[in-house]
Amino acid sequence: MTEFSPANILIVDDTPANLRLLAGMLTEQNYKVRPVPNGELALTAAQAAPPDLILLDITMPGMDGYEVARRLKAGEQTRAIPIIFISALDEVLDKVKAFEAGGVDYVTKPFQFEEVLARVETHLTLRRLQLELQKSNEVLEQRVQERTAELWDLNQSLARFVPKLLLEHLGKSSILDVELGDQVHGKMTVMFADIRGFTTLSEQMAPQENFNFLNQFLAEVSPVIRENHGFVDKYLGDGVMAIFPDDPAEAVSTAVTMRQILAKHNQNLISSGYEPIQIGMGINTGHVMLGIIGEAERMQGTVISDTVNVAARLEGLTKRYDIALAVCQGTVMGIEGKEKYHYRFIDRVRAVGRQQTMGVFEVYDGDPPEIVALKEQTKPDFEAGLNAYFGRDFDTAARQFERVLSQNPADKVAQIHLERAKRYAVEGVTTNWDGVENLLTK
Repeated sequence: MTEFSPANILIVDDTPANLRLLAGMLTEQNYKVRPVPNGELALTAAQAAPPDLILLDITMPGMDGYEVARRLKAGEQTRAIPIIFISALDEVLDKVKAFEAGGVDYVTKPFQFEEVLARVETHLTLRRLQLELQKSNEVLEQRVQERTAELWDLNQSLARFVPKLLLEHLGKSSILDVELGDQVHGKMTVMFADIRGFTTLSEQMAPQENFNFLNQFLAEVSPVIRENHGFVDKYLGDGVMAIFPDDPAEAVSTAVTMRQILAKHNQNLISSGYEPIQIGMGINTGHVMLGIIGEAERMQGTVISDTVNVAARLEGLTKRYDIALAVCQGTVMGIEGKEKYHYRFIDRVRAVGRQQTMGVFEVYDGDPPEIVALKEQTKPDFEAGLNAYFGRDFDTAARQFERVLSQNPADKVAQIHLERAKRYAVEGVTTNWDGVENLLTK
C-alpha cells in the first residue's frame, strides 16, 4: 500500500451474500478486493500476496476466524496485517477472544456499511502510518549505522595520531573525550632512539627512497613498542620517542629487538651497495606528567618531565661512548630478573645544566655475538678498573683497562677510561674529585 495505489483488502466469510455485499461496496470505494469463503483459502491467499487489511468472519466450517487470526499472527509475512472481525456473535467474551487472537477491531452483524467503511479507512490509515514510521526508522537506522561506521573509521584514524594506550592512562575511552589539560602523573620509562649515519645515507638516496626506508623501519619498530605495552609519543625524523608506562624491562626488551631489526635492514643496505647504519638509544625511568598540551585548535599528547630530558641525554651519550644502548641506573635497578640481560656500569656523569649525577649502564644485548662474548669475558677486568678509578688508584685502573683492550681493542668505553686514568695519574685530582664526568655539551 502506497499513497498512490489503492489498498488491497482480503474478505473472509462463508456466506456468499456477505462476500458479494462487502466486495461490491468496497470495490465502489476503489479498493482492491479479494473475497474467499473459508479459513484455509484465507491463509493461502494472505501468504501468497499479503493484503493491507483483512475482514474476517468468526463462525465458519472447518477453521473458525479465531484460529485463522492466530495462524496469521504466527507467520512472519502476515503477523502485521490488521484484522477486523465481522461476526454475528455479540457477547463480550466473543469480542475478548477476537482481540486475544490478534484482531484490531470488531464489527457486529448485521452491520452498517458506513461503520465498516469508517473502520476500514481508520485502520488502513493507521497501517499506512505504521509502515511509513517503520520505513523512516529503517532509514534512520541505516543512517545511524553509516554514521557509526564513519565515527569508528574516524576514531581508528585518530588513533594513529593519539595512541590508545595514552587515552587509557588518561582515563578516556575515545579521542572525542580528550580535553586540553587532561593529565596524569606516574612513574614511567622513556626511550629515545636515533638512527646513526642516516644523514649520510639519505644523501645517497632519492627523497622517496628516504621515506620508504624510514617508514619500512618504523613499520617494524612501532608494533614492537606496542607489543611491549608502550606507545610512540612522537616520531623524530630519523628517530622515535616512546613511553612505557609499566615495566622498565619492556623498554629494554624493545630496544634490543629494535637493534635486531636494524641488523636485518643493514643486510639489505649492504646488498644494495649502501653503508650500514647504527642506532643510538637512551632509556630513563622516573616520574612524568602525561597529558594533552597545545591550544584549542591544535592539541597533542605528550609527556613532560626531567625524566624525558635525561633519556635524551643518555641517547646522546651513545655517540660519546660508541655504544648502542645507554640506560640510567634507576631503569636497571627497577628490572626484575635483570640478570637475563647483558649489561655493565660504564660511568657516572653530570649532564650540562644539571646538578644531579646519573649512573650510566650499557646494555649490549643486540651487539654481534662475538662482541657480546668479548664484553662478558672482559667484564671482571673492566669492573675492577672502574673500582680502582673511582677509588683514585689510577695506576691500577689503567692496567685493568689495558687488559680489557688487549682482548677487545674496539671497546671505546675502556679506551675513554684508560685515557682518563693515565691523565689523572700524571696530573692528579682535586680533593673534592668524585669521579663524575661533567659533560660540556648536550
